[in-house]
Amino acid sequence: MRQLWAPWRMAYVTGVSGVPEGCFLCAATTPGPADGLVVERAELTVTLLNRFPYSSGHLLVAPRRHADDLRELSPEEGLALLAATRRALDAITREMAPGGFNVGFNLGRSAGSSVDHLHLHLVPRWDGDTNFMPVLADVKVLPEHLEVTAARLREALATAGGGPWEGGGGGGRGAADPAERV
Repeated sequence: MRQLWAPWRMAYVTGVSGVPEGCFLCAATTPGPADGLVVERAELTVTLLNRFPYSSGHLLVAPRRHADDLRELSPEEGLALLAATRRALDAITREMAPGGFNVGFNLGRSAGSSVDHLHLHLVPRWDGDTNFMPVLADVKVLPEHLEVTAARLREALATAGGGPWEGGGGGGRGAADPAERV
């Protein structure tokens, strides 16, 4: 019998997250223990890998300011959130070549949100990425460790050029939400 090793899932299954008290998205906005999953910190946003991903490369893109509803964001924060999402889409496309993406918000607990800090889910998808494991064993198989994926995406985001919303040509960082190297 072959074994599937996914140690980060135990925290989810047992309800013990290993995340310090408070908002993990707020904690990710400054250097510290969350840095292993952070792939980009920009002036108004933070982008990090989901600790409990649906697929490899599953990112969370959030405003730095703690807000629990999309309607609370300023126009600048809204634009920055979309610009960060575009940068992340470009980085994942270059590094992981998915066939598509699921992108969206869960607004409120009833809609599936597990934290009261607005964030967008960006989930890369590949043809045939669903198989019998989730159906029979309630397990998702992720082919790459989170830290390896984080390093790949950090590098891709650090080397991206400017995008159409940011005064450049190719989908990187720029004026809409300047990023710092993580």
